[in-house]
Amino acid sequence: MIIKLVWIWCNMNIKTNSKYVKKNDIFVCIHDEFEDRHKYIKDIKKANAIIIDKDINRNIKIPLIKVNNTNDTLFDIYNYYYSKPFDDINLIAVTGTDGKTTTAMIIKQLLDNYEDTAYLGTNGFIYKDKKFKTKNTTPAIDIILKYADILRKNNVKNLVMEASSEGLLHNRCKNLCVKRALITNVTGDHFNIHGSFDNYLKSKLKLFSNLSNDGVAIVNIDDVSFEYIKDLDKNTITYGVNKKADYMIKNISLFDDKTLFELRYKNKTYNVESPLLGKFNVYNLTLAIACCCSFGIDICEIIEFVKDIKPISGRLNVFKCKNGAKVILDYAHTINATEEILSFANEVKSERIITVLGCAGGRDKKKRESIGRIATELSDKVIFTMDDPRYEKVKNIIEDMVKGVKIKNYISIVNRKRAIRYAINSAKKNDLVLILGKGTDNYMAIRNKYKSYSDLKVIKKYI
Repeated sequence: MIIKLVWIWCNMNIKTNSKYVKKNDIFVCIHDEFEDRHKYIKDIKKANAIIIDKDINRNIKIPLIKVNNTNDTLFDIYNYYYSKPFDDINLIAVTGTDGKTTTAMIIKQLLDNYEDTAYLGTNGFIYKDKKFKTKNTTPAIDIILKYADILRKNNVKNLVMEASSEGLLHNRCKNLCVKRALITNVTGDHFNIHGSFDNYLKSKLKLFSNLSNDGVAIVNIDDVSFEYIKDLDKNTITYGVNKKADYMIKNISLFDDKTLFELRYKNKTYNVESPLLGKFNVYNLTLAIACCCSFGIDICEIIEFVKDIKPISGRLNVFKCKNGAKVILDYAHTINATEEILSFANEVKSERIITVLGCAGGRDKKKRESIGRIATELSDKVIFTMDDPRYEKVKNIIEDMVKGVKIKNYISIVNRKRAIRYAINSAKKNDLVLILGKGTDNYMAIRNKYKSYSDLKVIKKYI
């Protein structure tokens, strides 16, 4: 009843940010491990009501509505308004440090062969032939439910969603009915938000509490996260190179134009071929295959479709330059992703590896030294440059990156466009030029502005 009254009363003017509350709004004091928005009640001067789940010991003239849990109530309000959209949609949620976007996009491509499937994450909101930009990898719960309602009205049966650590931390996925909960790996990232690896891992594992009673968890048996998930009281499927994996990966062969591997499932071995490159994509592909098969799809059919998977935008995209060099464009910005892509480059290279990369400002300063060391150890030449510096000086970021460097095979070119031009112009036939960090982003975050910039546009002048 409270939920219905709230909708009538506020006419959909629900706010969770006190800065935007107006006269006819209702402010909901949501909270998580790091922030409790009850503390902002003092800033609310005008509102129809404030929804709380704690006792407020101050004189508040605005009507207070006390509930058991404000996060749950916020979900219930929007779920009521949109008539429980996930009753008719399979929600597939993917979390992990690296590979979320790629895995989610692979699953979308594969399931689209059977029934319309949507994607929500880093690449935006995509269904059928429509694509929309999104502010966050994992949007707020009202946005997720709004999109689900759109999908239901358009007869889209599946939604593959990236569940970021930040989104999970802030309870954006709480109460969602997840049919498939997938995890790629957990190697540590976003310590500026989470503070420690344990907190980061804890946020990732929140996803599995959202599994429906008939839901399935699909987990990486080779990853550290498995130790925390293995005793999950849900139907669990494992994948990896471990012989105990339900989907066991064997005999990986890496090439610069395709990837081959064997997949053992239910005592049978299947040959898998994909245009997606790198060992890390073997894991992403296997996870996607396992997910599709969990819905009753024949594994042989899925493997056939894997042959025609289209490259994921900004993920290991390869370009042939006029001078005979190859350019690889990738979003790699974590320690693990940087090491994985450079290891792949070393396996397929015929000549030199030239790497262009930086680290983002205001983010995970602790990882800079490791990324700098890995880049110089696994490249013949490195050009350190800017990557969303925000309020930091690029010079200072680069200084952090070279602290652990022992090989003097690097230079610094602050301007990223000039750095890429230098790398490609200095490359020779059969060299590999890796441009890492920004993928197909079309902006550079400098101070409080997003300035127009694209690695891809720079590269295209040379191909």
